[in-house]
Amino acid sequence: MRLGLSGFLTRTFIRTPLTTLFLLAALVVGAIALVALPREEEPQISVPMVDILVAANGYKADDAVELVTRPLEDIISGIDGVEHVYSQTLDDRLKVTPRAFS
Repeated sequence: MRLGLSGFLTRTFIRTPLTTLFLLAALVVGAIALVALPREEEPQISVPMVDILVAANGYKADDAVELVTRPLEDIISGIDGVEHVYSQTLDDRLKVTPRAFS
């Protein structure tokens, strides 16, 4: 039976003693990288956006825009530091995303 590329590579790595050497080399390089790479326990990450999901059960999108989305956008726009407010309104649900100054 004729082997394809994957069969040839598999047979080669099963028969050669270099496979163990490659495995050990990968473990050593991984251990060195683990020790050498800097890391913080509590990195200071600034997240300038947040999603607010609202269930508007029973409302069609047009009604939800008038009764829920626009008033919520107005309230969120009044918060200090909010640069822009994005919104998406669908039947029975909406999402409002305020973006803060970076």
